Amino acid sequence: MRVLQIDMHDMQKKTAGIFLAFLLMPFLSFSQECIRIPDSLLSSTVVKIDTCEFSVSDFVWFYSKYNDLSEESENVSFSDYLNRFVEYKLKVTEAEYQQLDTTKAFRDEFFKYLKATAHDRMYRGAEQKREELVKLEYDRLHWDYEVAHIFVKSNIYDSPAAKKAAEEKIKQIHDEIFHAATLPEYTFRKCVQKYSDDNLSKEYDGNVGFITAMVSPFEYEDAVYNANVGDMVTARTAEGWYLINILQKRPTKGAVDAAIIMIYPQSEDEAGWNAAKMTIDSVYEQLQAGVPFDTLSDRYNLNERLKSTKGVIGLIDNGMPYSREIKETLFGLENDGDYSKPLKLPYGYAIVKRRWVLPLPGFEAYKTGYEKRIDGDQSRNAVVDNYYEEQMKQKLGFRRYDDELEKCMTYVDASILLGKWTAPQLKNDAVLFEIADEKYMRSDFFQYLEAIQKNRLRNVYDKDMLVRIRFDDFIVRRLELAMMKDMEKNDKEFQYVMQEYHDGMIVYDLMNRDVFRYAEEDTTGMKFYYSQHKEQYMTEKRKEYVTFNFSDEKTKAKALKLLYEQKMWYWEGVVGKHAQKIAYYEDKGTPQMFIVNEINAKRPNSISVDVGDKILKTADDVVDTVNAGGCKAMCEKIAIFENKLVVHYYYIASRQQTIKEAKEQLLMDYRKEIETQWMKTLYKRHSVQINDSVVENLKQYL
Repeated sequence: MRVLQIDMHDMQKKTAGIFLAFLLMPFLSFSQECIRIPDSLLSSTVVKIDTCEFSVSDFVWFYSKYNDLSEESENVSFSDYLNRFVEYKLKVTEAEYQQLDTTKAFRDEFFKYLKATAHDRMYRGAEQKREELVKLEYDRLHWDYEVAHIFVKSNIYDSPAAKKAAEEKIKQIHDEIFHAATLPEYTFRKCVQKYSDDNLSKEYDGNVGFITAMVSPFEYEDAVYNANVGDMVTARTAEGWYLINILQKRPTKGAVDAAIIMIYPQSEDEAGWNAAKMTIDSVYEQLQAGVPFDTLSDRYNLNERLKSTKGVIGLIDNGMPYSREIKETLFGLENDGDYSKPLKLPYGYAIVKRRWVLPLPGFEAYKTGYEKRIDGDQSRNAVVDNYYEEQMKQKLGFRRYDDELEKCMTYVDASILLGKWTAPQLKNDAVLFEIADEKYMRSDFFQYLEAIQKNRLRNVYDKDMLVRIRFDDFIVRRLELAMMKDMEKNDKEFQYVMQEYHDGMIVYDLMNRDVFRYAEEDTTGMKFYYSQHKEQYMTEKRKEYVTFNFSDEKTKAKALKLLYEQKMWYWEGVVGKHAQKIAYYEDKGTPQMFIVNEINAKRPNSISVDVGDKILKTADDVVDTVNAGGCKAMCEKIAIFENKLVVHYYYIASRQQTIKEAKEQLLMDYRKEIETQWMKTLYKRHSVQINDSVVENLKQYL
């Protein structure tokens, strides 16, 4: 059995897997290998708690998922895993007995996780498919195609009759060209003028020039790049049908950094255009005479932006929506610095200059930007989504009844465009589609349509079109729901993932209440536990920074005097008045308390102390005390301030930690103690039966 690799949603930060890993970490160290166990053994009961039976398959999932989590090298016995499994399932049983999985908070969170996990599994591999699409687009960028087309307008959400009429029209045009007595190219140009709904390309007999990847809708591009020069192909996009004539193919020209001098006619009459022609001819003559392009740009470009950039318009590539006359002229210039003859454009005359050429960048430089473009491109973004939608439809036996959908239009009026439509009470219902033998009725769709109508669709002003768009959304939602049900029923891996999350949630809630929170609130019990285990809470080798706080100069002077005596004892071995007390507190590892207790004995609460320490990690941190009279520590430095003294002590000796200092580790240890006692009560409260014969049989495989 393999270790399962799951794409985890953000919600899974609280997942059972993380929680179980926390519980199991001391026990895990086996390296994962392929586990092959007979089906008959997998279905056998390994442990029974009360009336609930857990199979070998349940245990193997538990074992397989977590025995790679630990980085420890020592082996852990089979019985450790089995005992941990039994303990965990015992906690699950107790949590279910307390009905912790019946609360609204649990149900809401679990269902969110269920949907997120199911969605991840339904669309598993989607990122890889998106990356493949990016790579496909990049590869296509290396070639440009010159194409001409005829366009028949037909929105994908038009009525079936309108869509059928458009499809028949494009076939008729194709046949008219294919069977024409004249040359196909001639008939194609005639049909452009006669039939095409693309008025922009009609001026050029349908020719749209050279195109490259990421310029056209994906369906259009796909048809072009899968065809050969001379072919005539059709493509259905969201907006209509195209009949495309493939004229030429060439390697991409990359991007040209260009500059332009633009002369606009002062009027639209012949005189205005003639004057502009004379001006552009004069500019061209001056360029040939050697006048710099920048100088002429500054003199003749009346556009302020062009004047400010000396005519530079930046990089122009074949994917940009720029004048094709300008693009093709630029691509035709052979050398950097070359400029064109005057070009007549629909809005004036121009001379363009090639400054330098940028070749097509490598894939990695291209990848990130085009990933974002694909995500924002509906036709390309839908490629991956449609793939998974079709997969679900095939798996679940999807059937759709469009005739019944069209009858729905009579029940929906224009009020739905305002979000004010009310679903009617139907006398005669009808099936709109089927998924996995489950019928989805007109009333089901109307209920959805009424509920979602407040979320207005942008740029949709036809109520029938809106209904068809919503219907497709409704189908996808029901497909995903049906897939989720199918996974719950048939996908063992998914079942275990969800069981894991279910169990982890309720066990966490159970232990948080009965162990964690109890331990935190039981301060008396924790103090007693500390008193019985003080030897476990000792400081390590450290150097300590002590701050003495006081409120008057008299206390300050007394503290300095005592510190000097303490320092002389450390450094010089001087046996003064308080030598015995200094040695006593030194042995306890709390030399600062000599100062505090000596002063507060006569003047209570006149001085206090704060301690900070740094654990000594290396031998270099340990101070050589040979010259300090064999003492264990040194008063290394005293910093004097107005209302405090900061003293640096070096220590080698350990000392007893206070409850406050040991709090973090103490709380963890006390939790373990509470859990140990709590587990004993669970074993008494519930019946646990381990199937020894199954366990012995299983050992040979694990």
